[in-house]
Parts: sequence; structure tokens; C-alpha cells
Amino acid sequence: GSGRLKLTVLSEDRLQMKWKEAEGNINGYKVRVKPMAGDSEQEVMLKTKTPKATVGGLSPTKEYTLQVYVLNGSQEALFAKRKFVIEELKNASQARNNRRKSGAVSGKNLTSSGSSAAEHSGVAEATPPPLNTVLTQPAKDKAEKKRQKGTQPKGSGETTRNQVSVEVSVTEATATTTRSSQRIPANSERESPGKEKPTKDSLRRGSQFQCDSSAMTDIVLLVDGSWSIGRSNFKLIKEFLSNLISPFSIAQDKIRVGLSQYSSDPRTEWDLSTYSTRDQVLEAMRNLRYKGGNTFTGLALTHVLEQNLKPDAGARLEAEKLVILLTDGKSQDDANLAAQTLKNLGIEIFAIGVKNADEAELKQVASEPLELTVYNVLDFPLLSSLVGRLTQVLCSRIKEKSNKENSGSTVKDIPVNTGPQLSPTDLKISSVTSKSMHLTWSPPLRPPKKYRIVYYPSKGGITKEVVLDGAVSSLWLSNLTSHTEYLVSVFPVYDTVVGDGLRGVTSTLPLSSPRSLRVSELSHNSMRLSWKAAQGATQYLVLCSAAPDGAEDYTTEVKVAQPEVVLDGLSPSTEYSVAVYAMYGEDASDPASIQETTLALSPPRYLSFSELSHASVRVSWEAASPAVKAHRVTYVSSRGSNAGEVEVPGTATSTVLRPLSSLTQYFISVRSMYDEGDSFPITGNVTTLKVPSPRALKVTELSGNSLRLQWEAVAASDVVVYQIKWSTVGGEKPQELSIAGNVATAVLPGLQKNTDYKISIWAYYKDGARSDTVSVQHRTNSRSPPTNLFIDSETPTSLQVHWTPPEGRIQHYKITYSPVSDASAQQTIMASGKSSSVTLQSLLPDRAYKVILSAVHYTGESESTSTTGRTAPVLSKFPSIRGFIPSKTEACPTISSTEGSIRGFDMMEAFGLVEKEYASIKGVAMEPFVFSGSRTFTLFRDTQLTLRTSDLHLFAIPPEHTISILLRLLPESPKEPFAVWQITDEDFQPLLGVNLDPSKKSLTYFNHDYKADLQEVSFDQQEVKKIFYGSFHKVHVAVSHFKIKLYLDCKKIAEKPINTVGPVSTAGFIMLGKVTRTRGPRSGSASFQLQSLQILCSSVGAEGDRCCDLPALRDEETCPTLAPACSCTSGRPGLPGPPGPP
Repeated sequence: GSGRLKLTVLSEDRLQMKWKEAEGNINGYKVRVKPMAGDSEQEVMLKTKTPKATVGGLSPTKEYTLQVYVLNGSQEALFAKRKFVIEELKNASQARNNRRKSGAVSGKNLTSSGSSAAEHSGVAEATPPPLNTVLTQPAKDKAEKKRQKGTQPKGSGETTRNQVSVEVSVTEATATTTRSSQRIPANSERESPGKEKPTKDSLRRGSQFQCDSSAMTDIVLLVDGSWSIGRSNFKLIKEFLSNLISPFSIAQDKIRVGLSQYSSDPRTEWDLSTYSTRDQVLEAMRNLRYKGGNTFTGLALTHVLEQNLKPDAGARLEAEKLVILLTDGKSQDDANLAAQTLKNLGIEIFAIGVKNADEAELKQVASEPLELTVYNVLDFPLLSSLVGRLTQVLCSRIKEKSNKENSGSTVKDIPVNTGPQLSPTDLKISSVTSKSMHLTWSPPLRPPKKYRIVYYPSKGGITKEVVLDGAVSSLWLSNLTSHTEYLVSVFPVYDTVVGDGLRGVTSTLPLSSPRSLRVSELSHNSMRLSWKAAQGATQYLVLCSAAPDGAEDYTTEVKVAQPEVVLDGLSPSTEYSVAVYAMYGEDASDPASIQETTLALSPPRYLSFSELSHASVRVSWEAASPAVKAHRVTYVSSRGSNAGEVEVPGTATSTVLRPLSSLTQYFISVRSMYDEGDSFPITGNVTTLKVPSPRALKVTELSGNSLRLQWEAVAASDVVVYQIKWSTVGGEKPQELSIAGNVATAVLPGLQKNTDYKISIWAYYKDGARSDTVSVQHRTNSRSPPTNLFIDSETPTSLQVHWTPPEGRIQHYKITYSPVSDASAQQTIMASGKSSSVTLQSLLPDRAYKVILSAVHYTGESESTSTTGRTAPVLSKFPSIRGFIPSKTEACPTISSTEGSIRGFDMMEAFGLVEKEYASIKGVAMEPFVFSGSRTFTLFRDTQLTLRTSDLHLFAIPPEHTISILLRLLPESPKEPFAVWQITDEDFQPLLGVNLDPSKKSLTYFNHDYKADLQEVSFDQQEVKKIFYGSFHKVHVAVSHFKIKLYLDCKKIAEKPINTVGPVSTAGFIMLGKVTRTRGPRSGSASFQLQSLQILCSSVGAEGDRCCDLPALRDEETCPTLAPACSCTSGRPGLPGPPGPP
């Protein structure tokens, strides 16, 4: 704050500034003085601890800002700041001088400075109150009000000046340099030019009183020199003490005056025998140096007893002893015990407190009567108000003691340190590290009660103290500052005396610094730093600084735990200074430094062109840095008529440029875009290709006198129009046709059969270019339709269509049929090109159907031919063998199921897997299924159930059908594929059925399509795998003309495309459980369990199934009631069974 700064106006444009010295180890100060507006900032760097500087060339009316920074290594911290105007400082100083002059007339001058220069500090002076011993609260309030009235004015003027000169006082630097020595009482602080030294007369002006007593008296002044005093207030203390002793006759045979200054440890400034005249004492007072430190008043009072009042220090046995203590705060140790020891020896203590002094402690320390020995003022300028009264009290006390001596009163002997027997010896400092050291010493002959160990940095810093038991003779000092010289003192403490201190000095080791600092992965905005770790470091502090041209210093600070870091956000092509400190808690090692320059913004690399066409090109490159935000690609034609620009993300490594003109040279450049700007471009050139022609011409003949021309559009988006021309090879007039550019097919009409034609096509593009012409020669062929179309073999649900195939190669036949009464129910099926008949199934009974047939040649589709036919009416049911086999005229009989009556075939009855017949079948067992009431039939291994297809009349299985199976696989079921149910031809070759593959856990449906090709559809979804887990599951395979669906436990699992099923031969066999790798009537079969197996004459049968025969899915409210598994023959209860065990 501004209270730390004291400003002195030396002349119209010259100012001297002083401030309180900073604590701790510092490298110096940095002072900035800059105008509030207009001029550039002026700056001075002080490479010394001296808290003083002089600035010249200032404007008297301009407002300036003064900033003082403390420098510590490469860091700086704001220490004090203030605004000022020289003119206002002078005015305020003159006002204070006027008050001082008026005070001097009444004998109460508050200053001892003889300088005529104006001074202005952060603490205003106040008019002293009337003399009293201790200021009462009203007096304090009045003094506080007067201090508030004396507050300094603020500067408000703003002017400009071209030049400000800044100079550093050489004598100040010298004073700071010599300050490190222990005892330099004279010339230890010099005043700057322009400020006169105080004279003897000015020091005596505080009091006109002269003490007429010359009795032998030893007066010891004990002055608090702690940091809380401050240098400016310490000068007021020196003025006060000078005025206090001026009235007394100082001589070797009269009054002797000694002085000790204390803070963390006491220091004798001069002994009682050092000076023999008053002028010598006053001169020593002027040269007294401010000590600084903490407040240990108890230790200081012990020092007075043990050092200042010894005979070899000038103390006289017959002289009276007075101690005048002056302090501004509460002691950090016990002062009462040491004071009581002095008072018990007849030594009188006067206690003077200033500002924050503890009044209760002052009363404990001082001698009786307290109204004469205790004084307390609110601030240091008020000390001068005590001089008059205190000198008279001191004079009176000297006279009283002298009278008592003359009357024969005895004086108590003061115990004197008897020598080595009270002091330790042989202090050794060992095991020194950067943070600790070990102390050992030899105890004195007389063991002390305690040891007081005081240690502090020799160049200033916080003093610390440790108290040990007297039986201990060693100590570890820890939490020290590295690379610092420490002063260590060991004091033995006895009940009534403190022995001589044993002192030593040593320096802690420097903290280990990072080593082998190097830079890697350098880019335009980042660099990776790595170094060898410093042992014991908790973290590392990295400072990176640079000063780009025309910019202020740029410094970043990063703290990391590992010995590496990536610095990013740097400027390209900039030199950076990097310093790495190893941190040990709050302490930092010496830095490891390096300088490195960042790279320029890197352009892309490896420019290349690909995918070149007539209207586009792909430009590829490789990004030089991951910091690239985007790429800008520009292109311009050689004639300058076509130019453009494209921006792509930084992660992109290529882009396609379009639209370009064909057969044109383009100059292309790519540059990388960073946060800091754009890189230099990388350039290249490329020439586009000629516009392409249509390709892959394909001619397809249509019915009638036309054909279809198809082609592959290489660049359909750029084509405006296709032009097609065709004519006979004989040279008749060609015909032309224009097709839009987004179409790739055209129909050419009016062609003659069995004639050679030449067909040509070319394209016109957006840029006006025309492609080369592409031609194809084609001979039209006759596409004859089938003949002799008729219908027979009518059943209630099917019609058999016959025809005579036409000449030529037939790809397949197209059959379209619908009821005559409802043309919207039209269906289309395909038949193999080798066939001459087809059966239309799933028709409605007693209904007229129109059938349209055409042949699809390899050269196109023929004209169609048609006929009509009628399905047979439904006849009464013919009794079937085993109760299930239908008559030949009943294609899909009605069977029963858990869902009621449905149309289809019950394979369980067909194979005799019913309750009354299974016993006559070898390899089959039955057991009731208690949960559903159904019967479970187990087919043992190699049972090989086989029937002829013709016996079962399965000639009418419709193309749309559903295979429903309720089964369970057993642990002994094979691990190889087997057909649960299948139809084979007479050679046992599979025609239609369902396979299970336990190894792949898949289900496969197979049949022969209308082209007689075998087709297989497999399902291996996760749900399908449940079939192989060993529980009962219901499977529906629903087949329609064009797709197949799989249901598991009445839930749809999957759907896949399939061709229409072809006719199924009735000359073969139907088999259960056949292992697929075997063939023939004695081939192996699988072991599994069946509850039902049905072939339904519909592809939607599964959608109405509710799985009532599965207990886990059965809904009792909606499913039919289960048939009982057993029945009772009598309603009467049976005989009771035997009794159980007791």
C-alpha cells in the first residue's frame, strides 16, 4: 500500500522515495514511475536491497503513478503503489511545517529533522496531547481524530512531459552492502543529497529541562527493532531517545548510557563504558541502524542482565541501575520472568509502549510505582510528548536513589556470568541438506534448566526459536530455506541467569535443479520439454517467455508433476526462453534454461492429383501439423475463365474440385490455416480429361417391333442430352432420338424382324463439349410365343396348365392368373424354360380363372397367349386311410390343432405317432406331457421313419405353405446336421424339408424353385440357438411365393427372400430325422422328441397360433381347456395305505 512509501520533494522536478525494506531473501527492487496519461512509461531496475531511489525531470503539476516491485529470481511481485503530484506534496509539507513551527514555540516540536525539503509519508502526523503517563481512551480518540485530519491529499493533475530521468543513490547501495556486517555503529546509514543531517541542537530541542543530578547511574536503553516498527518510525524513536537523554550529565564518573536493540535476538549497540560524553552518545544514536525481526522481549531483558550489566561492559557495582524499555507490540516470549529477575536485583525498569503495545504486559514488566514507570502512546509521532515528563521523572528517581545511597542503603549484587561453566561449547553443525541440519554441542559444567536455540537467515528473514530440556545436547533443524546462510545461537537458561550464547553459521545446500533440459517435437505453436528428474522434487515450475517485435513481454507459467511438458499456444517463428525450476514445497531450485525458436507455419506436403476426369479432380496432401484448423484449396484455369476456392476441415487430406472444364489446364494451390494465420501454399497443375462417351451398351428386344437400348452413364450429372441414331445396315435413312441427360435407357420403335441395325449414341455436356460416338450392331430376332395352351387336371384348389414350347432358347416362362370375376387378385409365377406345364395351386374351388402365358427369350419377351379354366367344386369328404389320408380330389384336408380346425396335413398321424398306433412302430416311445396334456413321442437313434410320398397323397402341397413343428432335442441328439422332416425323390435326393445343424446352431429350409434349382435359406439368429438348449420349442417355417418367414415360439424371428417353389415329385419318400450326410433307405437318423408336426396349406398359419401347447406361453383365459392326461374308472376312494414310521 501507499503507507509503505515516503516521498520527499527535493526540488521542482526532483523527488526522493523511500520504503520499508522487504522481508526475506530478495534480489532487489524494480521501480516504475509513469504519468497517468500522455508520456511513455519510465522504469528503473535496482540491483540492491536499498529501499531508496531518486527521480528527476518530473512535471510539478502532473499526476504520476509510482510502483515498487520486489524481485525474487525471475519473478516480481508488487510491493507498494501510490499516486502523487509534486505540487500537492509541497503544499502538504508546508502545512505540516507551519504546525511544527507553532509547536516549537510552545516547546513541543515533533520533528528533529533540519531539512528544508518537503516530506510526505503514508502516515500523517498529529498534534501531541498534554503530557500524561498513559493516554486514556478520550485522549486516544482525540489523537485519532487529529491523525485523520492530517491525511495526505490525492494528486489530480494530468500533464505531459517528454522525459523523466531516474537515478539511484550510490550511497544507498553502499549502505545496503555494508549492512551485512555484524557491528558497524558509525556511517551505517547515510542521508541522500538534499536532506541535512540532524544537528546537536535539533536533537536537544525536544526539552529545555536540564537534570542537575550527577549521581552515578547506569542507564540501559532497550529498544524494540522488530519489523512492525518500520524504518521511518525507527527514526522517530531515535529522536525521542536523543531528546530523552540530552538533559543528563553523561560522563564516566557520572551517568553512563548503554543501548541494546532487540528483535528475534538482542544485540548490544554500545556498552555503558563505550562513550564518555553526551555528544558521543547522541552521535551514536544518529548512526543507530534498524535491525528488523520478531519481538522477543523476555530474551532481550535477559540479555540486559547477562551482557549490558556486566562489569566488563561498564556496569558499576555502586551505581544505580535503570532500564528504559521501548516496544510497539506484545512479546512473543515470556517477558515477566526476566523482568522480575531484574527487579529483584534492585534494577528499576521503565516501560514505554507505542501503538500496538500490550498495556498489561507493560505493567507487569515495569517497576513500582506504575504511574511513574509505565507510558503508552497511540503512535510514534506522539513519543515526543513524553520527553518533558519522562526526563523529570528519571531525574527525580536518580536523585532519590542517590539520597538512599548516601543514607547508607545497601545495593544488591548483580550475579555475573562466571564463565565457561555456564556456557556450552563445541557447537557442531552436520548432516546439512537443502532443508535441514543437525546441531550438537557440549553442555556446560553446570547443567542448565533449558536451552534456547535461535536461528535465522543471515541476510534477513523470520527468526525462529526452539526451547529444549537442559539434558538434551542436539537438535535437528528442519523446514529451512535452501541455499541460505543461517546464524544459529544456543543459549543455556538457568533459573536466574542466561549463559553466553554459542553461535555458529552455515549454509543449507541448494535444491537439486533439473538436468539435461532439451526440446523435442518442435512445431509452430508448441514444443515438448523434457529433463532429468530432480530427486525429492514435488513438482516443476516451467516459465516460458518471449518478447515478439512490438509487443510486451509474454510469459506463461506451468506447473507439472512429471519431468516433461508440452508448451502450446506459442507464436510461430518466435524465440522463447524457457526456465525449469524444481519445486520442493514452496521452495524452488536454481533453474535449468534453454532457448528455442518455434517453427514457421508449416504448409501441406506431398501434393498429388487422382481420380482425374473431364469435370473434376481429387486433390490430396498431407497435413504438416495436427494444429491445422482448416485447409484452403484454390484453383484457376490457365485462361482464367474458371476459378474457385474450397475450405475443408484440418483433419481432411483430400477434396474433389468440381465442376471443371474438360481438356483444360488448372493451377491448384493448398495452404494450411492455423489459429495464428495461414501458411505458405503448396502448388501444382493438372489438365482435365476429354468428356467420356456412354459405355456398356445393352440391347434388349421388346414385344412388337421395338427394342430397349441401355447404357452406363459415366458422368450423368454433367450430361445435358444423349443423342441416339439408328438405321439398317443397308443404309436406309437413319432415325434419331434425344434423351435427357439424367436417363440411361431408351426404347427404339418401328424395327423390322430379322434385320441388322446399327445403333449409335453420343453425349452433350454442360460445358458444350461432345463426347465420341459409341455404336453397336444388333440383329432383331423373332420371339415366338408358346402355343397350344390348355388347362386340365382340375381340382377344387388347383389347375394344371399345359403348352407347346416355341422355337429358340427360352430363359423362362411367365404365367399370370386371376379369377375372371376379380382381375385385381392377379398373381404371377415363373416356370423353368425347359418345362411345358405348371400347376396353379391355392385356388378357390368352383371358380373360373384366366391364365396368361408368355415366353421370355434371351432376346426379350414374346407376345402372350391366354386361356380360361375352372377349378372343381368341393366334394364330400372321402374316408381316409388311418383317418387322415385325403382323397385325390381333396388337396388340403381339414385337420385339428390346439387352435382349432385348420387345412393341412398331420404328419404325426401319417407316421402313426398317435396313442393307439405308436406301439407297433420300432424305435418310438411315448410319454404324456403333464403340463399340456399332449403326448410326447421319442424317436430313438437310427429309427429311420420313412413313407412313400404317393401313399400320403401329398401331390397338392401348395407353393404357399407352413411347416409347424413342436420338438425337443435330447442330450443324445447328434452334433451333425439332420432333417427333422423332408421329401426326397426316388433316389433319396432331398426335394423339400427343414434341417437343423447343432454344430452351427442354425435352421435351414430347402426346396426346388420354379426353375428346378435347389435353393436353401438358413437362419442363425441368437433366438434360433434356443432350439438347441434342450427344451420344447415350437417352430413355424412360413413359405410364400417370394419370401420365407421363421417363427419361434409364436414370435417372428426373421424374414428372407425366396423364389417360388416348383412342383414336388410324388415318386419319392417322406422321412423323419434323417442325418443329411447319409443316403438310402437304411441311412442314419437322429434321436429327438416330437409333440406335433403339421404341413399347413397357408403361409399365414403361424400368425394365428398362440402357442397354447407351450406351458410358458399358455394363456388360460384364451386358450382351449386341456384334455385330462388320465381318467378315473371309479368315483369311490381306495383303501388306506400302510401307516408311516413313528
